[in-house]
Amino acid sequence: MADHDETLLKNEKSKENGKVNDSVPELDDTEPPKVIITAPPTMSIKMISNKLQKSSDGFDNNKDSDDCQIILPKTEIIDITDDICDKDETLDETSEIDKTIVKYDINDTQTIMTLKEEPKEPETEVISEDEMPVDNMPVDTEAVSEDELPPTTLADQTEIVSDEELPSENGTSKIKRCQIPEEKEDDNESQPAKKVKTEEVKPITELDKFWQAVKDDPSDFAGWTYLLQYVDQENIAENAREAYDKFLELYPYCYGYWRKFADFEKRNNNKEECEVVFQRGLNAIPLSVDLWIHYMTYLKTQHADDVDLIRSKFEKGLEMCGLEYRSDRLWDHYIKWEIEQNKLINAFNIYNRLLATQTLGYLQHFENFKEFVNKNAPDKILNAKEYLELRQQVAERIRLSGNGELLADDSAPPGEEENTFLSDVSEKELALLKETIIESKQKINKETAKEIAKRQAFEEGIKRPYFHVKPLEKCQIENWKNYILLEKEAGDHQRIVVLYERCLIPCALYEDFWLSYLDYLESLDFDVSDLLKSLYLRACLVHHRKSPELHLKWSAFEESKGNLDKAAEILKNLDDTVPHMLQIIYRRINLEKRRDQFDKVCELYEHYINTSHTKFLTSNIAIKYARFLWKCASKIDKAIELIAEIINKDKDNMQDNARLLLQLIELKMSVKPLNEKSVIQIFDEILSMSSVNLEQKILFSQRKLEFIEDYTCDYISLRKATNEFKSYTELLAKEKKKALAAVEEEKSRIEKEMKVKQAQDIAASSNSQTATTNYQPYNTTGYYPQQYATGYNQAAYQQYAPTGQDYSYQYQNWSYPQATNYNQTWGSYNYSGTGSGGSGGY
Repeated sequence: MADHDETLLKNEKSKENGKVNDSVPELDDTEPPKVIITAPPTMSIKMISNKLQKSSDGFDNNKDSDDCQIILPKTEIIDITDDICDKDETLDETSEIDKTIVKYDINDTQTIMTLKEEPKEPETEVISEDEMPVDNMPVDTEAVSEDELPPTTLADQTEIVSDEELPSENGTSKIKRCQIPEEKEDDNESQPAKKVKTEEVKPITELDKFWQAVKDDPSDFAGWTYLLQYVDQENIAENAREAYDKFLELYPYCYGYWRKFADFEKRNNNKEECEVVFQRGLNAIPLSVDLWIHYMTYLKTQHADDVDLIRSKFEKGLEMCGLEYRSDRLWDHYIKWEIEQNKLINAFNIYNRLLATQTLGYLQHFENFKEFVNKNAPDKILNAKEYLELRQQVAERIRLSGNGELLADDSAPPGEEENTFLSDVSEKELALLKETIIESKQKINKETAKEIAKRQAFEEGIKRPYFHVKPLEKCQIENWKNYILLEKEAGDHQRIVVLYERCLIPCALYEDFWLSYLDYLESLDFDVSDLLKSLYLRACLVHHRKSPELHLKWSAFEESKGNLDKAAEILKNLDDTVPHMLQIIYRRINLEKRRDQFDKVCELYEHYINTSHTKFLTSNIAIKYARFLWKCASKIDKAIELIAEIINKDKDNMQDNARLLLQLIELKMSVKPLNEKSVIQIFDEILSMSSVNLEQKILFSQRKLEFIEDYTCDYISLRKATNEFKSYTELLAKEKKKALAAVEEEKSRIEKEMKVKQAQDIAASSNSQTATTNYQPYNTTGYYPQQYATGYNQAAYQQYAPTGQDYSYQYQNWSYPQATNYNQTWGSYNYSGTGSGGSGGY
């Protein structure tokens, strides 16, 4: 019976194959495959038969097929399943279903699908060779045409499955699919799929992009503003705090961003963090009136019942920025708050201080004061003592006779004189009291107006009182300098400090103002150490981290206060920030020398010699080190060894390092007892160096001659040194003659060229038959025009003496330059061709 069923299935299959026109069977007569598009980047294709066609009874009739590989273009993420999978039917035990695995890689341009089938029986459908694929497809596999297959590439990306993922013995198949973690497979899939863990590449977020911009260039102010705007909108506390902290560490004078930072914490109900941000901001920029007003508004909202706290903070604000020219609004806020608390006496006292302060709205303040006095009774705005004194002044000024409106002092009963001024006042007396109060303050207001008039032009010249990275205009910089000079002439220390602090906000990036402020504070005859320390911290750690001058002053200040460790730390950090600077190197070494740390001094010298990047730096430090070993450590042998070692390393370039040779000679001559032969040997070695030029050899030979004559008694050596010196001078004279001959030859060549050119010009002028002749006439003083007479380069030869002059070498005051203004003078010596002697320099 089973054979009969199998025969019927083969007949049906052969009939269907007859309808196929191409190598791939058409699926028009059957239900189309189900296409499922899933979110994860995966693809799964199940092929039940090697013809992509199911039989009428739902079983695969062709059980034999080999592996084939189909590469699909990366267009969509699909899952193609035959109807047999939808029916969730199992196959016969004797049949094997191919395992389909698709591996999808987002970075690839193609998706690879591998179909594997294990043949069990030799029964296969016979196909023609024309139906075979181009690639290496096994014979037992049904082929499709090339047009229906994409190019077969990236075969090495085919995923290999384990034995556990192969079809089980009962004929059911398992599907393995690459999925992104935490993604669920489609519920419509008939068979469970096994998830494969893949490494997830963390995507780059918008926040990362903003951070990368400011990390690449921390001075990109616009990049910081974009980052802060993004984190503020994102509203994630951790990200916002990190961004604001980093930005305000670089730009603490941006008061607007302190306010935004505090508003962010307040918006997220972080009360404690909000108050901490306010305190940090006010410590960083205490002269910010806007920030103080914002802080006081916050306190009045969050701590409305704590009157003492609010009053103390108002007083702190006036202490820090009450003298600021534009601090009017803070004063007004304080007065208004005291009036709201019905503390009129406090409000009156604040007005007294305000009217004596030079602010922008001084006129309006006086008008407000008059309104305040007229609106309130004098006994409400003055304390008892002031009120009684005022009434007494009014009584003495105006006395009414006969009408009894105002009693005299002696009209009261004995023992009740004080009650007279505590009684009710008449309307006339009340008006006089208020008028007296206003008149007394009007005098103060006039004095304030005079002082403001002196400064009005400078205040109007301040166009940018806030901080910005953009440079200031030159006129504004000059305005600040002149304004500071005016305040210094006035001599009010408190106002000078406030003006300097105001100036440093817009001029924070200008080092000159920091230095000027420091010089002023250091010139005072009273202690301002706390202010100086605060100023150094702001200048060196925030705004000018690479300024050698500021850091050197800071180090000197700490050393003057006895903080030697702090001074050494400052210099070390500066040396790391600005390496290979001779001034910093010497200052650091000398500090250790003053601390009697000789081992540290030697360590630093050796470190800088080994790490210096220029010959000039190496020679300067080596000479300093040699003198230290000689004079301070009494190790002259080690000093000689040091200089000799450096010379030997750079023997071929001694023409630019003659100071090392001179230092070596000086050390050799300072050895006790003096070894004359050793010194002469050093001279001979120097004169034999090919890198020492002729002029330098003349100097060293002259010095050798002086030494032999002064310190030895060997006439033969003296005669030999004299002849050596003469030979060098004669050789130099010959070179000079050659140079002058070359100059004359060049001059003659130019004269000939000019004659030829003038002759050509004359001939051209004659041929043109013009009425006027236009040519360069001969110069009466020579054969060529003056502009050509100076055409050759004479600067290179003007140092030589004229030809024919009797040459005698004049040695006078031989000195060499040194970075530390070190000059060593050796005596004068005059040698002529006869070899007459002279007096040496020692």
